[in-house]
Parts: sequence; C-alpha cells; structure tokens
Amino acid sequence: MEPQWFRVYQAVKKAILVGEMLPGSQVPPEFDLSEQYGVSRNTVRRAYLALSQEGLIRSVNGRGSFVMQTGLTYEVDATSRFRDVLDQQGVRSAIRIVESQEVPADDEIANILHLESGHPLLRVTTLILGDEVPFILTVRHIRADLVVDLDRKLKETDSLTQIARREGLGQLRRVSTTVAARLPTERESALLQCPVNAPVLVVHSTGRIDNGLLLECQRAAMNSQLIRLSFQAEGR
Repeated sequence: MEPQWFRVYQAVKKAILVGEMLPGSQVPPEFDLSEQYGVSRNTVRRAYLALSQEGLIRSVNGRGSFVMQTGLTYEVDATSRFRDVLDQQGVRSAIRIVESQEVPADDEIANILHLESGHPLLRVTTLILGDEVPFILTVRHIRADLVVDLDRKLKETDSLTQIARREGLGQLRRVSTTVAARLPTERESALLQCPVNAPVLVVHSTGRIDNGLLLECQRAAMNSQLIRLSFQAEGR
C-alpha cells in the first residue's frame, strides 16, 4: 500500500505536469490539502518536500509554496548580463545588495587580478532576482582604486558596466569564464531558496576594461533549477 504522502505527491505532481498548476502559481496551502485528502499537515509537508527536491516547487518563508518557473537560458558572451535576459522575457529584475565592504586582496584574488597582495578592493555580495525569485548569488571583488566612491555609486546604479562607462573606463568585458557544479553551502541554499541537495552552477569570471586592466573577478552561484547556460563561440 502506498504511503499517504505519496498519494498527495502524485496528485500535485500530475496537476503541475498537465498544466493545471502553472509556473509561478501558488500551490494549495498545507491545511487545504490535508482537509481534501484527509491526512495530517505533516503528511502534506512530506509530499511538498519531495516535490521541492525534484525541482517542481519552491518554498518561500512566510508566503507558501509555488510552482517552479520554467528555466531560463542565459547565453554567455563578453558583454551579456543576466538581468537583460530577465528583462527580455518580461520578468521584473532586481538586484539586492547583501553586503558590501572594502577588503585587502588576499593572495588568490591578487593573483587573479594581477595585483599585489593587500591591494584595496570592494567586495560586494548581491542577489539577482526575477519577479522576487532569487536566481543568482554573486560575490564580486572590484578594484576600489579606479573609481572614486565606488560603494555609493554601486548602490545608486547597481551596474558596474554603467559605472565603468561613466567614469571613462570604457566597456567592461568578460574575458574568462569557468563553470562547475556542486551542492550549495547552507548560506547559498538559504539566500537562493533552493534545496541543499540540488546542485548549483558556480561560474567564475573576470572583467576587463578598455585599457587592458582587470577591473573585477566574481563567483556566481546560480540556481540550476532555474538557469541553463549557453556559450556562443567567438566569430559566430
């Protein structure tokens, strides 16, 4: 005999797959399903956990559970930005600064940016959201000596590309990108609102300005349930 939670799980999964519950819509509250199927709320919670682990729904603290949005394809090239992908598909994009502080470059970051250890950097952690859903958690190390009052300007415009242009540094271009997959840390799981057992895509990249200097390096943890990466060959 099938466990009670599995019966609820199958019913909700079928409703999602046949389109009765659309991407982004809220699934019924635990209380409603417990009444409908004559089971406890813990049983419904177990079914929702299984659906979340499959990437079919996501839970938002204080708001309930929602059908997962269809994955977006992010075509990565020298100047592409994920926020543009969201905007092009009619998804309301936003950036939330989690933390920002000046730090000295450690040996690893100094080597990546071709700097001396201890060089002043601005470390900025941000969340990129689409329709209030977190897609990407990024930690960026940016040279603080090339832009006066960089911290304030980032908080005002949230676009390093725009700041580079306004400051006369030219076009900020991605010059290296590496991708790996791993399980999220507890912090990444909490901020991205993804299961701890669902892999994230980790993208390391560097950005160069027109005079050849590396302006930044960043590590982006992407919710693999929501994003597909596509890389275009140069000259295509």
